[in-house]
Amino acid sequence: MYMPHRPLLCALLAGALCLTACSGEQKKGPGAPKSALVTVAESTLRDVPSTINAVGTVEASATVTIVSRVSGELMEVRVKEGQHVKKDDLLFVIDKRPAQIALHQVLAQLESDRAKLSKAEQDLARSQKLTKGGFTSAAQNDEALVAAIGYRAAVKVDEAAVEQAQLDLSYCEIRAPMDGRAGIIQVDPGNIVAAHTQPLLIIDETAPVDVTFSVPERYLPEVRGLAAESSLKVTARSKDGMENEGELTFVGNVDSGTGTVPLKARFANADGRMWPGEYARITLRLRLLKDAVTVPSRAVTIGPDGTFVYVVGDDMKAHYRLVRTSVEHNGISVVTDGLKAGENVVIEGHVRLADGIGVRFPDAQTQKGAQPAAGASS
Repeated sequence: MYMPHRPLLCALLAGALCLTACSGEQKKGPGAPKSALVTVAESTLRDVPSTINAVGTVEASATVTIVSRVSGELMEVRVKEGQHVKKDDLLFVIDKRPAQIALHQVLAQLESDRAKLSKAEQDLARSQKLTKGGFTSAAQNDEALVAAIGYRAAVKVDEAAVEQAQLDLSYCEIRAPMDGRAGIIQVDPGNIVAAHTQPLLIIDETAPVDVTFSVPERYLPEVRGLAAESSLKVTARSKDGMENEGELTFVGNVDSGTGTVPLKARFANADGRMWPGEYARITLRLRLLKDAVTVPSRAVTIGPDGTFVYVVGDDMKAHYRLVRTSVEHNGISVVTDGLKAGENVVIEGHVRLADGIGVRFPDAQTQKGAQPAAGASS
């Protein structure tokens, strides 16, 4: 039998060993998973307000439609559209001449009846003296008494007519019944206005203003209970980002169609920023949660089992933790169960995490130097 030459056999054996070694390296299992880069924040104790957020509509706190109480020609318009008016400012002037003539007539009638009353009382006094002396009959005395009583009544009627005429004359000058902003003037000078029917102007009271909004009916017991104890604070934020503070003034009945409760709050609006008809973001403050465990809201995630956070311990691993939350305010969530103050929770880097995965921090952060939960103020 042919046997290979010894050097060739050695070479073949060396190649086989090399292939075996290379094959072993390829079959080696994968390396350990790389730790995930995360940012953490420390859960802290703080006072957090319990609030309800809604969208409301700004309304004038009072609206008055100005009409004339007397008929006549509109002579003057003393107000401009959009002008802020004060109570008792002169707005319109109706032709006074008919009212002045009517006043003169009733004054003349009053003067005449007073003279007749004076004569009747003198006649009654004489009749009473003569009746006592037996010079006149009782029937004549009764006639004099009736005449005096009739003229007394006539004078009272005339005095009432004078008061009415004076009142009608004063109605020719139409004045503002309250402070407010004048709307569109609906009648121009020269037109004949009818009493009690034709609107001349609408005035809206804008300092203060009201804001109406609705909240889910599940909040009704709490809102009613707290409102009965003290006034609830309401914050309204307008489109320009300005915030105004007010108080809850009205709690309505439950709307069975929508399942909501209408509420109303009043705001001083001294600067006039809140404008009737505009929308505002409303925050109704219910109570203050004292020493609540809080974390940044971005640390809380919703999963198939409920809300959870990843807690990073001293072992530098992410631990899946189910938690229960209640109030969220200004980016801060209150944790009522499942977490203690001082624990570090992941706020960035959730995508690559699973329970037990190792983590590492950015160079600017260490586990001991975790960011505190940034802040809602009480």
